[in-house]
Amino acid sequence: MDGAITGKAAAHDAQGRFVSGHSEYAARKRRLAERVERLRLDYDPSPSQQMLLVVIAGHLDDAERCRSAIARTRATNAARRLLKDIPRKPLLSRPLAATDLERELWENLKRGDNTNR
Repeated sequence: MDGAITGKAAAHDAQGRFVSGHSEYAARKRRLAERVERLRLDYDPSPSQQMLLVVIAGHLDDAERCRSAIARTRATNAARRLLKDIPRKPLLSRPLAATDLERELWENLKRGDNTNR
């Protein structure tokens, strides 16, 4: 598997064996779905550009996991070229919260409630 993680991975048991039902294909699909959601939060794509986000997420995943420097560079440049045509959301409208507490604080700021709990 090109670009697979070596060492202790999420789908291994304590002895280092694969857990049943795990596949690199399913792991890649989960990574791509997560990256598409993050791209949707940062960019303001039209409906046709939303379909491109899946392709961009694939390029970004390849850029992160490929072993070859040439393949990483090629994937990075492809993602950059596709992303330059999609407008970014204004900085203040992007959700910055990663946890529930941060999300609650962000909602309070949007409402104008500055009380601390």
